[in-house]
Amino acid sequence: MSRDFIRKVAFGLGLEEELPNDPLLWSQKQFDEIPNLIWGHPLPSLEDQRKRYGQWVYGDRKVLRKKFKNDRLLYENEKNKLRKTTGEKFFETFELSVRHTSALATDSPAFERMWQFWGNFFAISEKDFLASFSTGVYQREIIRPNMNKTFEDLVYNVTTSWCMLHHLDNAENIGPSSKRGISINSDPQEKSKVGLNENHARELLELHTVSPEANYTQEDVIEMAKVMTGWKYLWNKKYLEAGPIKFQDEYHENGPYKILGKIYDIRDYNTVSQGKELKVVIKDLANHPSTKKHIALKLCQHFICDEPNEEMMNKIIKAWDQSDGSLIDIHKATMKVAFEYGNNFKKFSMPELWLLQNSKMLDLKYYLYSYPKGFEFSGSAPRTKQLLVKRILEQLGHPIYRAKQPNGYVDLEDEWLSPELIIRRLAVARRFPEMSNSKLIYDNEFFENVIISNFDEPSNLLNLMKTPTTYSDKFVIFANSPEVMRS
Repeated sequence: MSRDFIRKVAFGLGLEEELPNDPLLWSQKQFDEIPNLIWGHPLPSLEDQRKRYGQWVYGDRKVLRKKFKNDRLLYENEKNKLRKTTGEKFFETFELSVRHTSALATDSPAFERMWQFWGNFFAISEKDFLASFSTGVYQREIIRPNMNKTFEDLVYNVTTSWCMLHHLDNAENIGPSSKRGISINSDPQEKSKVGLNENHARELLELHTVSPEANYTQEDVIEMAKVMTGWKYLWNKKYLEAGPIKFQDEYHENGPYKILGKIYDIRDYNTVSQGKELKVVIKDLANHPSTKKHIALKLCQHFICDEPNEEMMNKIIKAWDQSDGSLIDIHKATMKVAFEYGNNFKKFSMPELWLLQNSKMLDLKYYLYSYPKGFEFSGSAPRTKQLLVKRILEQLGHPIYRAKQPNGYVDLEDEWLSPELIIRRLAVARRFPEMSNSKLIYDNEFFENVIISNFDEPSNLLNLMKTPTTYSDKFVIFANSPEVMRS
C-alpha cells in the first residue's frame, strides 16, 4: 500500500516526485525536527498581530463608534478604511496562503498534515476577529514549535497562549475570594460582580485532555476554573484586551483544589504567586490514561478510519508510555499504525485535505508561493488573486480558521457526506482548469500517469477516466471519484 500510504498521511505524490524506497521511514523522519515554513518573506509575529488586533478593536470601539454614533453610513465608510489599515481583511487569507504553500511545496508533507491535525484539535472558533488576526499565527508560533516536545508541553503552551485564553474568556474567570474579587464584589459603586468563568476549564478537560471518558464532574470543572484564575491579558489603554498574557496573582483563587480525586494543596509561595499550580495540574491531566486514549482515538480517526479499534490505539499509547509523552514518538507511532492498518481501511477526506491532495497530484497553482512580488501587507485590502485560497475553502464549507465550536471541525465521514457539501466539491473541481499549470497538457496520458503514480490499485480509476468527457469534466470526475475522495 505504499502509494496509498503517501496519500493517507500526506498529500500524494507530485508530478516530479518518486515513491520513497521506504515510505514508512520517509514519513517518520519528518518528525525528527520542525521544518521551516516555506514563504519567501518575513512572517508577522504573534506580538505584531496582537497589536494590529488591538488597533482594530480600539479604533472601532473607542473612536469610530463614538465619533460617528449618529451617522451610520459614515461610520461604515470609516470602519472599512480601518479594516484596510489594520489588515482585518488581509491576514486570514495571508495565513491560509502560507499554510497551503508549505503543504504543497514542502519536503515534509506528513509533518504538515500533523500540524493541520493539531490546529484543528486545539481549535480557535469563529469569535472576536481572532480568525482575522490571530488564529494563523497562533498555529505557527504556539502549536508548531511544540510539536517536537511532549504533549504536556503542547497543552500547557496552548492553554496559556493569548489566543486560547482570549477565545475561552479566561480574563472573565476571577476568583471571588481573590484580592480583586473581594474588592470588586464589595464595592457598592461596581455594578457588575465577578466570579468564576468555567469556559476554559471545561474545554481543557473535555476537549484538550481527559475527555468525558474520565468521568469528571461539574465540581471538577469548578475546581479547574479556580486553578486557572489569574491567567489573563494585561489591559492596555492603547490595545485594550490585546495586551500580553501575564499571571496576575490578585485575581487568583487560592487552593487547595480537588480535581479527579486528587487534592492539590500547594503552599509554596513562588509556585502560587507565579501561577505554576496550572502547570502542576496540566502535568497530571496530560498524562492521564483517558487523555492518552482520547488523543490516540483522534489521531487514528484522522489518519486511518472513523472507527479505529483498540489494537491501533494501543500501539500509539504504548509509544506514549515508553517516551513519557514525546510527540515525536507519538507521531512516528501514528505513521506506523497508518502503514500497518491503512490498507484495510479507507478514510474520507475533509474538504481542505481533499483540495490539497488534488492540488499536489494535479499541480494546481491556486496558492501563491511563486507569486513574483510575494504577499506582503502594505495597509491595503488583499487583491482578488490573494483571496483565492480563502474563498475556495469557504466554497467547500471548510473555512478552517472559523470553526463554529471549540472542538473544531468533526473529522468523521457523516459530517461531510451531505448532498450540499458534495455538490460544493463538484463546483470547486469544475474550477480546477483555471487553477491548473499552464505549462502542462492535461490529456488522458497526464491523468493516467497521475493515477499510476498515486494509487496502488489504479485499474478502476483508470477505466473511469477513459469515459469520453469534456476537458473540465476530466478534473471533476478525477477529483470526485471514490478513489480520490477516500485514502
